[in-house]
Amino acid sequence: MELKKVPLMYCGNNRAFDGMMISLLSVIKYVKLPLEVFVLTMDLRDMNEKYVPVSQAQASFLEKIIRRVNDESRIHLVDVTSDFKRELEGSPNLATNYGPYALARLFADLVPEIPDTILYLDTDTICHGDLTLVFETDMNGYEYAAAIDYLGKFFLHYNYQNSGVLLLNMRLIRESGFLVRVRDWCRTKKMFFPDQTALNRVVRKKKFFPTRFNEQRMLHKNTVIRHFSKTIRLFPFYHVINIKPWEIERMHSVYKIHAYDDILDEYVSLKNDYKKLSV
Repeated sequence: MELKKVPLMYCGNNRAFDGMMISLLSVIKYVKLPLEVFVLTMDLRDMNEKYVPVSQAQASFLEKIIRRVNDESRIHLVDVTSDFKRELEGSPNLATNYGPYALARLFADLVPEIPDTILYLDTDTICHGDLTLVFETDMNGYEYAAAIDYLGKFFLHYNYQNSGVLLLNMRLIRESGFLVRVRDWCRTKKMFFPDQTALNRVVRKKKFFPTRFNEQRMLHKNTVIRHFSKTIRLFPFYHVINIKPWEIERMHSVYKIHAYDDILDEYVSLKNDYKKLSV
């Protein structure tokens, strides 16, 4: 696939701003093509006062950052609140540890501006290489491509995929009604990993790409995208680790990772700039 612009999608509320900033800083470190970024958000303060949507000010600040590398880059802030309330307001999956914003991406097919192919990224992902390599994946006939989930392959199914990095064939998805079926599952069936499990169950034809496009465990030389998802460690005792990129001290002390210090230093500086603008 020859790219003239790099189509990306993130989802979240205003508290995902830090993760989006870090992720986008890592993208522009390696990608100089213009970015076409869609940020799907929702105003759900009637459910929880903390469920504040990504603001236009936050989106504009992110756009300013990515336009430093390529002035044609754009951020598109998309409010899917009405779609969400119409289809999933009564879902049994809203009270999980993952919250309702994980479900926002399930409405991508209803956003006509989203192009035929787009790469969805969780906000706890950091690029370690040129993510345009992901777009070389042959998606002909496949609704999406994703990597195997590191924990899911042991506890759920050997080919259970992680949904933190998804290459979406939006043209086929709109034709097949794939996301419509996923939303139906999420509306009626209680799941521990709501949208991720629904994606795995409902998909008719999925593609597997290598874990270097969604490395959830360790950093390797050929890693393109590092995903800081929840993981389990057995030594020196069984314990769960869930450290995110913006938790810089813990990234250093627990993970012993310093590979992204240049990105994180810039993030801290830019976050301070944003705070000054917001005063």
